[in-house]
Amino acid sequence: MKEKLLKLWNAKQERKQDLLKRAQEATEVQELRSINSEMEVLNTEMTELRAMIDSLPDDEGDGEPNQGEHFTQGGEKRSAQPEGGFNPIATFKVGGEKRSDDVEDKFGTLEYRQAFKNYVVNGTPIPEEYRQELRANELTVVGEVGAVIPTTILNKVIEDITVEGKILGRITQTALQGGVEIPISDINPTATWLESENVVSDEQKAEMKAKLSFGYHVLEAKVAIGLLTSTVTLPMFEATVVKQLKKAMIKAIETSIVSGTGVGQPKGITTYDLPTNQIIKMDENSIGTVKQWASVEAAIPESDEDSVIYMMNKATWEKYLNGMTDSTGQKIGLGKINEKGQKILNGREVLTCDKFPSFDGCSENDIFGVVVNLEQYMLNSNLSMYYKKYFNEDTNKWVHKSLMIVDGKMAIGEIGTNQRSKKLVGAKGLLYLKKANVAV
Repeated sequence: MKEKLLKLWNAKQERKQDLLKRAQEATEVQELRSINSEMEVLNTEMTELRAMIDSLPDDEGDGEPNQGEHFTQGGEKRSAQPEGGFNPIATFKVGGEKRSDDVEDKFGTLEYRQAFKNYVVNGTPIPEEYRQELRANELTVVGEVGAVIPTTILNKVIEDITVEGKILGRITQTALQGGVEIPISDINPTATWLESENVVSDEQKAEMKAKLSFGYHVLEAKVAIGLLTSTVTLPMFEATVVKQLKKAMIKAIETSIVSGTGVGQPKGITTYDLPTNQIIKMDENSIGTVKQWASVEAAIPESDEDSVIYMMNKATWEKYLNGMTDSTGQKIGLGKINEKGQKILNGREVLTCDKFPSFDGCSENDIFGVVVNLEQYMLNSNLSMYYKKYFNEDTNKWVHKSLMIVDGKMAIGEIGTNQRSKKLVGAKGLLYLKKANVAV
């Protein structure tokens, strides 16, 4: 009986290999869908057969038990007895590497990395064992997600964007549960003397009342995948994927950190309704004066003196600060560049980035720069990334994109029941620099 089941399982495995080959050669969407449907049925039947085979004793007179023929993904025929009993799934290997059931991170194995490459380049369906795990993932809220980005690729992407991103390397990355309200006092704890621990200041009370809550926003980044079709080796393929993902993710996330609306995306540092004493306006005549920039320094609270930096467009820095001159045309030197290559204004670092418009390109009341402590920006994500590939029938092209669940906002909360009594908590070190029209 067991020998018959083994032969039946091997027949289905042969059919599976034939379908995989057809999937690599398929050019029509309908054909791929048909293959995927049959593959799902085959995987279900093979799983049931495996359970039946494992429950049966070895057939008498077989000589060596469980000597069924099995096939690897590359089409190699083998006759083997896996350790610990017959396990058909364990023989579905890539490059002859045996899959271990006790591997904690399935998405970091060489087997999955190769399967992911085959899926991206050739359209080969991801093996069912990984698809089942993907469906069980609690953060998979996007329908029809094709594949999980392998852990090795994801780690490299996260490492690189943290180092190469001008803003991402300075913010605080968290992995807090979405939908849970967190008091500002938990994010920005304050040390108190034990002798007076029962005496809580009004500011501390406000921080305990003001709360943050993160959502599950889906970041979609289109990937320029054309180069991948010409890659041959796995290392070359993964290096190309890392480069493309990194480029897309840095641009999308850093843009949202600066100007995100907070609706379906992170809330940017420039989208808060700050009190008037935290907004400094400059016109064309005053932006190039020492006195005007001294007024910005005067508005920075003493408690945030050592933690905040300037952020603005490079054109603003070069024209109005680095190029600032006195009435005789001599360079003042208010803006400097130190030995580390950092831009310095009034002893404070200036981070230039293209996420801000230049002063000349602004309209009245537009924000052209900020003073901010970037460590108070919370980027909340489980740092999992998914990949999806689908055929756009309108353009007759394959579309490749990556998906990531992420939210973010400043450690700023609101207290108060109505608009008039509402008060921001945790925003004292944030200043907006806005453009004003020249007074007539």
